[in-house]
Amino acid sequence: MVRSPGIVVVAGPTASGKSGLALKLAQEIDGELICSDSMHVYRQLDIGTSKPTLTEQKLVPHHQLDLIDPDENYSAGKYERETSRIIEQIQERGHVPILVGGTGLYYRALLYGISHIPDIPENIRKEVICLQEEHGTSFCWEQLQKLDPQASKRLHPNDTARIMRSLEVVLATGTSLSTFQQHQPFSTARYPFLAVAFEWERSVHYERINQRTLKMLESGWIAEVKMLLTRYSPKLKPLQAIGYREIVLHLQGKLEWNLLVQEIQQRTRQYAKRQLTWFRREAKIEWHQPDDEAAILSKIKVYLEKQVLYERK
Repeated sequence: MVRSPGIVVVAGPTASGKSGLALKLAQEIDGELICSDSMHVYRQLDIGTSKPTLTEQKLVPHHQLDLIDPDENYSAGKYERETSRIIEQIQERGHVPILVGGTGLYYRALLYGISHIPDIPENIRKEVICLQEEHGTSFCWEQLQKLDPQASKRLHPNDTARIMRSLEVVLATGTSLSTFQQHQPFSTARYPFLAVAFEWERSVHYERINQRTLKMLESGWIAEVKMLLTRYSPKLKPLQAIGYREIVLHLQGKLEWNLLVQEIQQRTRQYAKRQLTWFRREAKIEWHQPDDEAAILSKIKVYLEKQVLYERK
């Protein structure tokens, strides 16, 4: 295929079929996949994050996977900077960059730019971690409620990662995270792109989530967490993520098997609902029925050809 300046985005909530669609597209249009998932950056967190398998990674090039250890930090700003370079390299090879994932912040950071939030001092970061470890996520949410009421309203009291991030920003700067995010440096897209997503009937989507949870548990998710706990504290941010936190509690004897399954499924459904709400606000995403793969491929090919012609003018 002739090199196109455009990129393709496969977005949408968890368990909506993004990865499978993106893999098929990459094979059809000489694409390379760029993962846009804040959990895929962690090494050793594979099953619980639905990371592409080694077999899938061998089919087409994958980028932005396994970047850091679970006890390291990674930001949307760093993702934007690194991924911008990767896009240039992919296009120089004459291939099509295909962004795939469900982390809305990464999507916005790359396609529209990111707010320049000052670096958080290490003492503030440690202070927030200590608050969470000693008093729990609900306590941190209550503190956030006092300091940044708007942020606390948007976040679920159990959303550990986002609560801690919002709290450290407001403690370090005196300004809410939402205020920084409202001042995006770009009002228009930084790249020409076509974004697609699958639209499922809700009950069908939720059943997909329920079945995928069972499959992940059967595939060795608990063993994965056991291995992680031999090296890392259960209080680490990635081990507070959906499923990981519940499995830690199960291994500690604090959560029975039936409740473990139910809570992972419920938290995942809640997360999918938040993702869907977020992506619905993105006007440029085109929503398709799950059996529309042929139509999606045709539309993307036409789009890329138009980009080539536009570039030649």
